[in-house]
Amino acid sequence: MSSQSHLLPRVFGMHFPVIVRSEGIRLWDAEGNEYIDGTSGAISVASVGHARREVADAMHAQVMRMAYVHDNEFHNEPAHRLAARVVEFAGGDFSHAVFFSSGSEAVESAIKLAHNAHVLNGQPQRNIVIGRKRSFHGATFMALSVGDVSARKSIYPGYMSAASAKIPAPYCYRCPLGKTYPECNVACASELERTILELGPDNVSAFIAEPIVGAAAPALTPPAGYYEEIRRVCDKYGVLWIADEIVTGFGRTGRNFGYQHWDAQPDILVVAKGLSGGYVPLSGLIISEKVIRSFEAGGRYTHGLTYQNHPVACTAALAVLDIIEREGLVANAAKQGAYLEARLRETVARLPIAGELRGKGLLWGVELVKDRATKEPFDRSLGVGRKVHEQGLKNGLVIYQSGGSHYASDEVFISPPLIVTSADIDEIVAKFAQTLEDVQSAVLPTAAGTGSGAA
Repeated sequence: MSSQSHLLPRVFGMHFPVIVRSEGIRLWDAEGNEYIDGTSGAISVASVGHARREVADAMHAQVMRMAYVHDNEFHNEPAHRLAARVVEFAGGDFSHAVFFSSGSEAVESAIKLAHNAHVLNGQPQRNIVIGRKRSFHGATFMALSVGDVSARKSIYPGYMSAASAKIPAPYCYRCPLGKTYPECNVACASELERTILELGPDNVSAFIAEPIVGAAAPALTPPAGYYEEIRRVCDKYGVLWIADEIVTGFGRTGRNFGYQHWDAQPDILVVAKGLSGGYVPLSGLIISEKVIRSFEAGGRYTHGLTYQNHPVACTAALAVLDIIEREGLVANAAKQGAYLEARLRETVARLPIAGELRGKGLLWGVELVKDRATKEPFDRSLGVGRKVHEQGLKNGLVIYQSGGSHYASDEVFISPPLIVTSADIDEIVAKFAQTLEDVQSAVLPTAAGTGSGAA
């Protein structure tokens, strides 16, 4: 490869390893270095592992039969089969699905679908979407507007939609409301009702949230009762609940979908990442019968994209779902996730740099702090999270670094492929603990920060 690359990088001046081969949960770069993939190809994408031959064979066979037709003119059999499979996989009263290319597209499509349903129900004024602080839903302008990652929005304020609002995140470690669970009675969820009333119930279209947060707050997990209250409030005011399951879907948290850890069903699921295991770009919506009823009298979903319901992408997802179901990977995520938690609590949670350990299944995050007793974060200029990521690569481990927030400057998370074994977890945790110790020795050179504080 030429030393003068013509590829536009995300950050100029930074060096990235060039990965030339992958298999299972391993990656190899152009220099021959081996890495264990602790993030499933960055935030839970490579759900069934790398280089699964049956996925490639299925895609090849579909390409040779028929590679593409436009969804506005023709339907295709793989898309019909995939819709039936994901509706069944989602459970509840979900009845329809549609597929796109990226998570950002799917989020915007869900927002449009929700408003479209309100229009068909005679309520066109419902155009406000309520999101949450400490959330990320994609990189397009509407997706950025309903999310809350300031670093990604900072140079585009003039493009952000005014038709969005935010409620506090369910962030018990640093409660934005200054309360303590369970005495708070999930006050952060009750903020949704207060905000709806403030905006006017007839103006609010949807509420969007990740069941368990991904990049914006690694593995931030709401407490018991949170989504039950969200469901009650949405039902009371006719607001549709969109669950962003891009990270948490298809077994990642030890359930088919993340929402299933609570006794409450969303109206629309947004899916991507683990759906196709990274073999092709693919995302989608899984839609409840409640929403579909608005369209059944001949209503039009005023939306459409060139690669909607792409037959080769849908074929890849069908092969991935075959693997997930045949190999019992949701159950494996639950089993190995419990083991991962235990090993992290034995090794990582004891370190002075580890402020909070949180997650479910095979999705775990660690908030890094300067002082555990006070929860004091590191100065953002130190780039501690970035140091952990870079040291991890040196130690042969791929982990994901969050961009941080106004509350926490440094967070990282672990989300290995669903095929992970106990032996793999032992290796991941050992490398992760060593990586944190290496960085800790550089940023906490004295005994400062060893105060108590439950991780």
